[in-house]
Amino acid sequence: MKLLASAVVLALLFSPDTARQTFESAMKALNAGDYPTAEAGFTKVLQLDPRNVSALANLGVLYAKTHRYGKAIEAYQRVLRISPQLREIQLDLGLAYLKQDDYVHALPYFRQLHERSPSDPQAAMLLATCLTYSGHPDQGLGLLKPLTETEDPDPAALYLLGVAYARAGQAQQAQDVFTRLFAGSATPAQANALLGHAYYDGAQFREAEQAYQAVLQADAGFAGAHRELGKVYISLQRNEDAEKQLKLAIDADPQDASALYFLGALLVQSQRYGDGLSYLQKAQSIAPDSWATYFYMGKARFQQHDATAAVRLLRQAVDMNPEDAGSFYLLARALRAEGHVQEADAAMQHVVQLHTSSLDAEKHALSDAGVVGAR
Repeated sequence: MKLLASAVVLALLFSPDTARQTFESAMKALNAGDYPTAEAGFTKVLQLDPRNVSALANLGVLYAKTHRYGKAIEAYQRVLRISPQLREIQLDLGLAYLKQDDYVHALPYFRQLHERSPSDPQAAMLLATCLTYSGHPDQGLGLLKPLTETEDPDPAALYLLGVAYARAGQAQQAQDVFTRLFAGSATPAQANALLGHAYYDGAQFREAEQAYQAVLQADAGFAGAHRELGKVYISLQRNEDAEKQLKLAIDADPQDASALYFLGALLVQSQRYGDGLSYLQKAQSIAPDSWATYFYMGKARFQQHDATAAVRLLRQAVDMNPEDAGSFYLLARALRAEGHVQEADAAMQHVVQLHTSSLDAEKHALSDAGVVGAR
């Protein structure tokens, strides 16, 4: 998500020099990647001028760049209450929802953008994405076909067209599109792998299972197929089959951090804490930026009655993803087990705040979507 050229596009007439100077300093910090300083600066501007659109918009950008999408959405919604027709903010708000796979709430903003600019391929693609992933693939197809009937179509549009066909129950058309995506050179395994991914994303797990089985029948050594089939089996609650496939994936590639994570998390969920930890620790050493890995390691340690280690790991999880209520809840339990009652109460209060913020955001989204032309 790009930084808004807010000083030009959304510039306000600052009356107090202090507000102007604070805003300019915050913008410099934002552009330099100094997010704590930028956040403090924009917050101070808003204390001086609560309707400062530039500060609100750039605060939303900051939250989005630091993956705090709930707060980004709240900031963008405040902007639209002041100036409901700002195209850039509608786009950024829709994208913030999209980053959370919240296609239903993103949909009205992208619909409005498409109605304003029917020939804009970006607006059409974003609207088609929301329609396809929110249960309206037929409408998505109507938008995507014109984008993919050109001589050199956008590969992303072609992929989404295949997903839309898959979600509409037109498997052969989907497979044909995925073959076309490789300019006619796709092997049956490659086409079925894309089809399986489309089905998995659409929570069509039995269809995804069939697609990945077709991948392995066509090419038993196809990279990642065992891992993806294992993930499908987790979703189908076929844990023994999932474990078998994930172990085959790790045998084929011992550095497959995703397979290691999913197997570790599965074992922890199956109360095999020691086995799960060994896989999760390996996953963490390969991909140290996954907050979920720390969460499951913390859960395993807590269930092994090692609250000290659990607290350390869960603190890491909430630092990396401060929007996850489950991590704060488990951290509160671990802190209480350690006798840190005050900190435990604070963590539990944060759980309440996250749930409240989520409900408030949904209410505001429904209200604001109506303001900007929801259908």
